[in-house]
Amino acid sequence: MFKRIGRSAIAAAIAGVATFALVTTSWAQATPPCPLPTGEFDFDFAGSQYLDCFRDVVRGGAINAGEDVGGTNHTSLNIGGSAGAGGRTWITVVDQDPGTPAADVVFASGTVCADILIQPFNNTKGAGVVALYNQDPTKKGLALILYDAGNSDRLTLATVAGDTNGGLSPLVSVGLGSAIAENNWYRVVMTVSVGGMVAVQGQAYKHTTGTDPNSPIEPIGPPLTYGPTAFPGGVENHGEEGIIGSAIGAVENSSVTNFTNVRANCLPPA
Repeated sequence: MFKRIGRSAIAAAIAGVATFALVTTSWAQATPPCPLPTGEFDFDFAGSQYLDCFRDVVRGGAINAGEDVGGTNHTSLNIGGSAGAGGRTWITVVDQDPGTPAADVVFASGTVCADILIQPFNNTKGAGVVALYNQDPTKKGLALILYDAGNSDRLTLATVAGDTNGGLSPLVSVGLGSAIAENNWYRVVMTVSVGGMVAVQGQAYKHTTGTDPNSPIEPIGPPLTYGPTAFPGGVENHGEEGIIGSAIGAVENSSVTNFTNVRANCLPPA
């Protein structure tokens, strides 16, 4: 059992996270395919960004870059596949040198976000962002996933296993009713604090123009907050950042764009 920390205390901890904390950055090549010397990234998946800057860790054969699956004509990372009642995930992580198996850019506290499009509705499916991820069967990371599920859409924070299956264990969810419309873009923002007290805050946003992931955003649903005295076993205070697709008894068909850990690019102006 974890002792929960009050929402006001979580908000205070999150407010102190001005930007991400880069733990380490290294690579094997003198000039890697995707140099990130400061750790900042901002991907819209144009050109060769996916091939140069991502290492697939779970079911990468079903992850591809191209125009979004909803026909809005935006470059994106597209995740496809199917899942039974037990669920299935697809995961890729940021990597300066994807040809080598080791993690080479690792983060601690910070904000990461992406715009998500889901098409079409059937049972439960969606996509989101991953932080504090370590590719190791004994380790876990954190995933914030936006789910389209008919009248029970939701934003869910879960642990994600670092093995080849990437199984999820939900920690907390906020209900969104039937707010998620197919073929529209929504932003998912996750901020993690690992200094002093551990805390996670998540929020889903809709765009003023649903078919334009570059249009202004406004929140939908309440903020998701999670503040245990310690993270669940296997979750460390540092790890990689990436993108996740998830489906439960459904065909996964989602797109992701504007994936960044630059906090100012994630959130609307104050």
